[in-house]
Amino acid sequence: MSLSRGHIQETLDADAKLKSVTPIIQTLYIDDNVPAWLVSSILKQYFEFEISQGCLRKRFVKKNINTAGVKKRTRTKNPEQRREEVILSILRSICSVHFTPLLRAHPRLQRYRLQEKAIYSISQILGSMFNQGSKQTWKSSPVGFVRPDGTEFSLGKWRAIEAYCDSISTMLRCNQINVAQLLLINLFNDLEGFIDQMDPLFLGRIWKLAMLLHGFDRRAPRLQAVSTVLGKIRNDSYTIYGTGNPIADILDCIMGVEEADFRITIRIGFQDTLKSLDDKVSDENILTLNLWSTYAQYFCKPYVKPVKRKPLSSSPAPQPKTLTKAKRKIASESPPYERLKDSIRSDILLLKLKRVRDRCFSSGIISSEQWRQSDACVLVSHYYAYTAFWVCGETDEAADMASHIIQQTQPVISTHPVWSARAMAFTVASRIRAANYRYWLAENRRQHLSHQSDWTVLDTLFVETAEVALETGRTVFGVNQPGAERAAHASVLVKEDETPSKPDENSWCFQGLTLLT
Repeated sequence: MSLSRGHIQETLDADAKLKSVTPIIQTLYIDDNVPAWLVSSILKQYFEFEISQGCLRKRFVKKNINTAGVKKRTRTKNPEQRREEVILSILRSICSVHFTPLLRAHPRLQRYRLQEKAIYSISQILGSMFNQGSKQTWKSSPVGFVRPDGTEFSLGKWRAIEAYCDSISTMLRCNQINVAQLLLINLFNDLEGFIDQMDPLFLGRIWKLAMLLHGFDRRAPRLQAVSTVLGKIRNDSYTIYGTGNPIADILDCIMGVEEADFRITIRIGFQDTLKSLDDKVSDENILTLNLWSTYAQYFCKPYVKPVKRKPLSSSPAPQPKTLTKAKRKIASESPPYERLKDSIRSDILLLKLKRVRDRCFSSGIISSEQWRQSDACVLVSHYYAYTAFWVCGETDEAADMASHIIQQTQPVISTHPVWSARAMAFTVASRIRAANYRYWLAENRRQHLSHQSDWTVLDTLFVETAEVALETGRTVFGVNQPGAERAAHASVLVKEDETPSKPDENSWCFQGLTLLT
């Protein structure tokens, strides 16, 4: 007897097939006393099941329970009439048999119910905001969105939330959990009236905010940042819009999703928001393009698992043994824009940013000089430089734009050091300059300056941002709080992808890093 895998599978299939035709054999051969040869022929012709007459007689023995004898067969002289009777008997037996399913009945799937409600809520909110033909509809402009009453939409409340999140992240990297908790409480208190009037940017920024808060909870679970911040917004939505409103459905989805489905849920919600905005308004809008850039930064990397970058002066590591580890090593040594998938065309994104920037500079509403001095100009340049460097890979163009931003914002920040759009643009521009020099240093460290002089140049790049960040921290958080200086230093010096290694003890970078301990 063969016990091979194929033979065992054939045997199992034959047994399953026999079980399926057993009710028909029982009806024809036992109940209706049809001859074995005719039953075998019917099974082969109509049911594609072959069984010999001997096997049929052996498996299905005809017995009369009352007389305990063999039941006498009744035959007909007309074969065609007999065949018709048999076929009718087959049809009656098929209709009378109740087949039981092999699988048990399962309850209705409820796992993705929250995601479905959130996706429906996205289209519902944007559909009510951008209602063509209505006087209460929002409109799009190159620098943002226009309210139904004709006023420009302000980013003040979102800028404040970003400042809080950046400070909390800095405190967690410095292991200052108590200070981070105080900042989270301040953020909770400042959320009063946050959703009194909904704006289109809410649906784009809420997904990024959820990822940031989720990251805080993973670093320090006792913060409970997701339930604290998003729970506050959800309760306010209950008060203003009632229970079961679309905002609450989106927040319920974010707060109630399982841990294994969190990232893909945020990605689906973010992507559906961008597609809905693309259908409702023109994508040649600086805020919409910035949302696409943010989506690319979070979700268009082929390797989601973070890879720790080794210092430039470290000893060479052994070659990876597997293909997956080799790909991960290549990804860790390449700039961010080289780790993007082809799901977002970086050249098209950069082209649209250029068109928006050109439209803003060529508009005849205000003069070019007034436009260059406005916050909107700084915002457009900030988003353009950010996308060009970290998404599109245009490092030289981004570095030139960063230099213009620094020249434009540094005088204002030095005289009035508060966290504003100009301060944020200045910080991003300084990071671009420092990161650009770092990439250049990695490619040319064997042919150019020694490491000692290299770190001196890096110190010069970092000190520009750190001095202004310190002044901003003293103004926002108070002079006497040590957390302000730690936050300012850490926000500039302790970035995951840009931390210098082995600086000179007398350098400004080393002195800033020692403040963190």
